[in-house]
Amino acid sequence: MHRRSFLKKLTGYSLGVMAGGLVLPNGIKAELVKPFAELISENRLNDEIRNRIVELKKDNRNLHVGELHCHSYYSDGAYSVRDLLLRSSLLGLDFLVITEHLTPGTYRLESCLDSIKAQWNIFNRWNYGEMGPPAIYPAFEISTKEGHLIAVFPEDYFKPERLREIRRYFSRFDHYSVPVELTAGLIREMGAVSIVTHPDIKRSYPFGISSGFVKEHLAGLVDGIEDMSAGHGYQKDFSAETGLATIGSSDDHLNIILGTVVTSFDGTKHDNIIEAIRMRDTRAVRLTNSLDILFSPTKLFFNI
Repeated sequence: MHRRSFLKKLTGYSLGVMAGGLVLPNGIKAELVKPFAELISENRLNDEIRNRIVELKKDNRNLHVGELHCHSYYSDGAYSVRDLLLRSSLLGLDFLVITEHLTPGTYRLESCLDSIKAQWNIFNRWNYGEMGPPAIYPAFEISTKEGHLIAVFPEDYFKPERLREIRRYFSRFDHYSVPVELTAGLIREMGAVSIVTHPDIKRSYPFGISSGFVKEHLAGLVDGIEDMSAGHGYQKDFSAETGLATIGSSDDHLNIILGTVVTSFDGTKHDNIIEAIRMRDTRAVRLTNSLDILFSPTKLFFNI
């Protein structure tokens, strides 16, 4: 598509999304946004991300690049886990962490577990020719009393007996919010890592844990913090202030900005992203800023 025509359509869709976000139910919004997502991803964006990843790996073929924060329709995303896995593979991402919401009274643990099981089934039945699947990890985004916290579990937790363990320890989160210190301690006890998402971003409910609270109360308890977020349009240096692993991610709900901001680690030093986060040896990377125009309409549309 010609660049001028593409930008014209992009602007039109952006305005439509902003208007629709004010009045439509989430299910209708998700259907409305799909042509928008496909227009953007199929015109320029996918190629731009793929080419940028190739450039990054020229000097280190063992560099691993991936997405650590996105959502499917098992919580408040607009696309299936299959769609997210396929797009991640197409982009050349080495790993994908889908983080459904676990929110008392809204998004239940069983939906998180259903998403994890669906990911594992798709991964094991992958049949897309030479295009291999990205590595995946069981994960979800927990609404604690102070704000959101991602838990990323080792691959061993895809096993049914380990999923039962998650159910045993986290089912209470369906009913009430737990203090973040207790939540982070439980995550660590289970051999998983925790990531503070969108710090300092305020909502009318606990959303982004304050960086001051992280420094004062969570040292030695949490493992990583989002320094870059495509979905929230910021780039900070929280990791240097807190001594945590630096994380870059999209918080994508629409399968548009997935992979635009990523986390990388050196595969010659670490076997997987969990180990790299635990060792504070990660890097947040912005692969493209061409979708900055979408930050406001995306926030309005799904309140990410």
